[in-house]
Amino acid sequence: MSAFRHGLATLALGSCALLSGCATNPAQTSERVRVVAAERVYGDLARQLGGDRVDVTTILDSPSADPHAFEPTARDADAIAAADIVIENGLGYDAFVDKLVAASPRAGRTLVNVGALGGHHTGDNPHVWYEGTSLRTLANVLSSELTRRRGADGVALKRRRDAIVAWTARYARRLDSLGRHHSGARVAISEPVFDYVLHAARIAIATPASFSHAIEEGNDPAPQDVGAMRALFTGRRVAALVYNEQTVEPSTTRLLDEARTARVPVVRVTETLPANEQTQAWIEREVSALDRAL
Repeated sequence: MSAFRHGLATLALGSCALLSGCATNPAQTSERVRVVAAERVYGDLARQLGGDRVDVTTILDSPSADPHAFEPTARDADAIAAADIVIENGLGYDAFVDKLVAASPRAGRTLVNVGALGGHHTGDNPHVWYEGTSLRTLANVLSSELTRRRGADGVALKRRRDAIVAWTARYARRLDSLGRHHSGARVAISEPVFDYVLHAARIAIATPASFSHAIEEGNDPAPQDVGAMRALFTGRRVAALVYNEQTVEPSTTRLLDEARTARVPVVRVTETLPANEQTQAWIEREVSALDRAL
């Protein structure tokens, strides 16, 4: 079985299972491929790959959308019901997608689970759009699927895919270089949003896991964890605070204030691709901010 077919997530009931092939050849159609992406980052990559040959709908389209509190609408359900390709993050991050897919079986629809493509499982850090290998695999899988559906556009799709794959290689080299230049650096985090970047750059995370997990789950951190975080700043035991701007609550604003008071640089990151920005530029901007802070 090919790596491409292994990489595809389990398809919804009634979907055309690529593991066993399809009865018809969708590449013969002249229609644009309808892609629904749960998150903005995947919608952006689908547009980069497909160009004017795809219609992309993003469900969590607001740059400030919170997937943990998101409630899909009838319009979202209709979009998924009509989609040729659905892209979800997986790993429990956007579980509403699986429910909508299961509620509207459709022959020929492909469901791509990015977390599964990267070899991750439920319980792993779900913020896989910051992991270069996951983005590279997604580009390869989407390119193959779009070529299968739009065979005549294969050369152009391959060129666009190669550009994304080449960027992921540069991204990996950038993180390796950052780690070598800042060997031994330690940072605090508000949430594990940026952890794939930090791990790839070999930057140590000093925050107690129980603290960042509590923030991620929307809970108040334990008093002893709050004290441990305060000590990281007052004792200047970390080079920077990596702060998720999309989680604003009393515990995180206090954390931000304490870092500022201690003159610890703050690296602001987001879970969602900002408006009018391309995925690659967004990630590079945040990595550059980390580099400057260290």
